[in-house]
Amino acid sequence: MRNIFWPFKKIMKLSKADDLRAFDCGNVDFNDFIINDALRDQAVGNSVTYLGLIKGRPVAYISLVSGAFQTKSIERAHIGDYHYRQVPAIKIARLATDIHFQYQGCGSTLLEYSIAVARKIKEFVGCRLIVTDALSERIRWYCARGFLLSVGPSNQGTRENSPMYQFLPPDF
Repeated sequence: MRNIFWPFKKIMKLSKADDLRAFDCGNVDFNDFIINDALRDQAVGNSVTYLGLIKGRPVAYISLVSGAFQTKSIERAHIGDYHYRQVPAIKIARLATDIHFQYQGCGSTLLEYSIAVARKIKEFVGCRLIVTDALSERIRWYCARGFLLSVGPSNQGTRENSPMYQFLPPDF
């Protein structure tokens, strides 16, 4: 893991005991997901959501899913002679921080946490990338943290988000 500031006392898996009613990241869809859908999605195996806690209060969350990324969406120089159509990946499905805690390193911390989770998963199943579909206003944020925009025809204007990827560090 890279050396960054960790604002959380704890990062924990979402549970029934967590009170999320006060959470507000400023995005209605992301608020609705964490309050109404995340626990159910976790119970049926669609995603796993982790909460960043400050003084016991959930102030940020990240939801992870397994998946694959199209090889044709990756710069050839980055993928080399990889001959499969898809690359195994862990996907950041949602990442949000309460408006009262934004710009304090919460998102970066959960991003680093997701990379640590992906590296652990890599010990048991194939996993080469961490990917996300970044909202247009978050592309620069992800780029500053080592993510690359997928290649291919530009979808900007027809999509609300942009696929991005980052290779996991090799084990050797």
